[in-house]
Amino acid sequence: MSFYHVPSQILNPLFTRNLLTGHIVLPTDVDGQLEAQLKAQGIKSITRATDITQHTDLCWWAGLPKFDWALAITQGNTETLDWVLTPGYEMAEKGLIILDRVSFLEPTRKRVDFLQEATLSNLIILNPRPEFRADQRKAKDSVTSAWYVFDGTYTTNKGTTIDFDVNWQRPKLLSKSERTSAITA
Repeated sequence: MSFYHVPSQILNPLFTRNLLTGHIVLPTDVDGQLEAQLKAQGIKSITRATDITQHTDLCWWAGLPKFDWALAITQGNTETLDWVLTPGYEMAEKGLIILDRVSFLEPTRKRVDFLQEATLSNLIILNPRPEFRADQRKAKDSVTSAWYVFDGTYTTNKGTTIDFDVNWQRPKLLSKSERTSAITA
């Protein structure tokens, strides 16, 4: 078992807001943990990387079938972030969704252009902080995490919706109609 794991229910904030529709690409989900959570909610149109470095190959991105969303956990891994931001946002029909620290919004030189050009439609701040450790110590990350939804189809004059998702880790099931619309979208 890897030292880090994807917390169960981590996608709840996205499911409850019906943000995951259409074909989804998981560029960093090599072990399939996010894919399993998507499939458990009835989402079947998924492509994921099968190699830990695939997302760093622009030919891999270019060879993907048409997709609606790129979805990745980039928290604390700036090397991954650098390779996911631009192709994930620019190649997706709808946009890019990442889970990262709130400090992601601090415009470092590397991402100042991205933050100025990409449309941040939703910011979903998580409480409690997710547990990424697989060693059962129940140690939470020492920083606040948020889902960042960069929706390229969103009108920039609408502003950014900022939500606080308290108790996101509790199971929340989609209604039958929500599951059906997510599957067919």
